[in-house]
Amino acid sequence: MKAKNQTYRLATLLAMGLTTSGAFAAANAFDTAANYSGGWGAANTPNLGSGFGAWSVLDNNGGGSAPYTGTYLDLATYGNPDTVLSGTPSSSWSTYANGAANAFIDLTRQFNTAGGTASLLNQTFSAAFNSSGIGGAGQSVSLGIGTAFNLGYAGGGADNMTLSVDGGAANAVAVNYAQLAAGINFALTVTGPANSTSESYSLVISPFAGGPAISSVSGTFDSTAYNTSSFTFADNNTSNNQFLNNLSITTAAVPEPGSLALFAGGLAALLGLRRRK
Repeated sequence: MKAKNQTYRLATLLAMGLTTSGAFAAANAFDTAANYSGGWGAANTPNLGSGFGAWSVLDNNGGGSAPYTGTYLDLATYGNPDTVLSGTPSSSWSTYANGAANAFIDLTRQFNTAGGTASLLNQTFSAAFNSSGIGGAGQSVSLGIGTAFNLGYAGGGADNMTLSVDGGAANAVAVNYAQLAAGINFALTVTGPANSTSESYSLVISPFAGGPAISSVSGTFDSTAYNTSSFTFADNNTSNNQFLNNLSITTAAVPEPGSLALFAGGLAALLGLRRRK
């Protein structure tokens, strides 16, 4: 009986080691522009879908008198040739910030807290976006995850996207404007260890239409100083409209290294008990 009790206790510890990390992560979430058939825009931003915080819209028309910046819901019925994200029966969230020198518009949503933090941990944040025009120097579009990551395309320079980690230099990512215009899926996975100066991440960018990944990047970031608890879609004085859709946070089946060590140690102990019986 004693051996059975010990076996039960070890099995319980193993289960805890492989499941508790999810309790300290952001809530899983999902939203798509198709949910907003009743309307969506800067003056009408209902919080639909599940798991995400409310929309926050920050804009500046650059000092001009015309409405150079704004948002709208691009419906499939519009037949807009500029976006691939609004195909039947879907729609897309859309921005414009063009015509004035420093016009911009930022769309932000916080991730919801689940068990003490809103940051990603053993989870993947994904989104789809495309551009119908960037322009020259000083014009850009980007998708930021908290303060830790920023993926963007800037006009007037090299024909590639860039990724900045922990507020550092913008390093080239092998995705060009033609691929961005055709639509991309963005998937960032964070796998721990939590609250570490070297928390692991991987970023995969693939075509919205499907097919093999265009680019994959992996490395570490400092989660003690930088967070992954929100996203911001930023349109900075671009020459045409930008489009966003299909937001989600899903669980990644990747236990933390500490959980793996606990599992290995517990398994060894269970095997030892089995041999002694």
